[in-house]
Amino acid sequence: MRGETGLFTDFLSYLKTSWFVRFLVFLSLSAVLLLVFFPGYPAVLVFSVVVHGFVALAIVWFGFRVIRPVQLSMDQLFGLLERGLAGERRESPPSSGIRMGRYRELLKRATNLFREQYDELLNRSKQLENFAGVLEKQNLKLSESRQRYRRTMDALDNGIYLVDEDYVVRAINRAEAAYYGSEPKQIVGRRCYEIFRQRQRPCPDCLPRECMADGQVRNRLRVESRRAGRGYVNIFCYPIFHEGETRSHEAVVYIQDTSPLVMMEDQVVRAEKMASIGQMAAGIAHDLNNYLAGIYGVVQILELRFENAPAGREKDLHLLGRLKEQVEALNLMAGNLMVFSHPERKELFPLSLNQVIEDALSFSRYELEREQVRVVKKLQPDLPLARMEKGQIQQVFLNLMLNAAQAIRERKKNEGADYSGVIEVVTGAEDEARVFFSISDNGGGISRECRDHLFDPFFSTKEVSVERGATGLGLFTARTVMEQHQGEISFSSEINQGSTFKVVLPWRQESGVCFPLSAGGPTKLA
Repeated sequence: MRGETGLFTDFLSYLKTSWFVRFLVFLSLSAVLLLVFFPGYPAVLVFSVVVHGFVALAIVWFGFRVIRPVQLSMDQLFGLLERGLAGERRESPPSSGIRMGRYRELLKRATNLFREQYDELLNRSKQLENFAGVLEKQNLKLSESRQRYRRTMDALDNGIYLVDEDYVVRAINRAEAAYYGSEPKQIVGRRCYEIFRQRQRPCPDCLPRECMADGQVRNRLRVESRRAGRGYVNIFCYPIFHEGETRSHEAVVYIQDTSPLVMMEDQVVRAEKMASIGQMAAGIAHDLNNYLAGIYGVVQILELRFENAPAGREKDLHLLGRLKEQVEALNLMAGNLMVFSHPERKELFPLSLNQVIEDALSFSRYELEREQVRVVKKLQPDLPLARMEKGQIQQVFLNLMLNAAQAIRERKKNEGADYSGVIEVVTGAEDEARVFFSISDNGGGISRECRDHLFDPFFSTKEVSVERGATGLGLFTARTVMEQHQGEISFSSEINQGSTFKVVLPWRQESGVCFPLSAGGPTKLA
């Protein structure tokens, strides 16, 4: 059919361009013109009959060789079209009889059918567009749900991950991944024992495997020593059951860092020990005071005798003075122990801050001379009197001075004789209602690791030793005293530059009584 249709098309083109057709038309017109102008000539008549006979034969040949095949092809084409239309109407198409008169009807019906099909396709296209919009909204909701799920997991400080029965990690939060130095996407899809334990085979004590096997929640407390950052962890394992299943194929593992809780328990135990130490300290301090009272009485008697003795006893008197100072220092320490174990009330009096510091400097002169430390005083005159308990403020001042001297000594060990230690003591008015004193040194400074624990009891940058004067109570006592004086203590420090401690006191307090909680010796700082 395609070949015959092509033949018809070629013939139509041939009609337009063929010289043969033009020649036939020319012959026919010539014969007609000859008959018109020469109607009585036999030769003209014969020529006209021959020409028209030839034209008739050409038309017959064209009808049988071109028109007929084209008509048959068109009959087949429109027959197929009619059968298609009849099938759309669920009718039986006619088997034959298609003629040119029905072509227009078939074409009209085909056009209507094509329009209907086009409208239906257009409706289907709109339905597909609506369905695509619904899918897009569902995908957006699904994406938001996944992001919410991810944000929820990442908001947890503790670790959580999902593992299946093949030991493959399906999901993990950012905190747990960061503990292993990775991102979640670098862990998901890998086996848990390879990532978490660096093993080639599953762990023999695998908690998720036991959890999925019997469908029971499991819990285990473990000491985590593989990496820094977690000391004790509590591991919870929860099985997951999908709808219609009785066996778990996945498990959620939640890892709780219990290190702070363990540290709090240790602190409670330490507090109980400190309470016991406080009770012991009270008895020791009481006995020590009795012994010191006897020693102090003997020293005073010897001083009286040497003063009335002949000349040449100056050296002995000097040694007795030193012994007297040491006894007074021991008496102060015993008093600190008594205060630490049993706080006592002490009244506050308006005193000159400069005078209190001058008196305290005389107590620390021996320590400073021994360390070869130069003291620079910048005391602002005419400061208003501040209400304070002199002994406690002097204790705070001495603790800070001894800490500064020891920091200078440590730096001098590292830098040698060329290094010169300097302590600067400054007093002044902080504002209209407060006065202050500060102690600055050019020692080695305080490390960042120690700064958060400076005021903790029994904390020292050196080994805690009563013989060395490092009890770990100096700064703790200083802060406690300042709280009871309604003042404050602060510090700043730079490595290899030194440290500055600043104590601020109000001119008057709301209450005239302070309640010291503890006392102790100086804290050594590096």
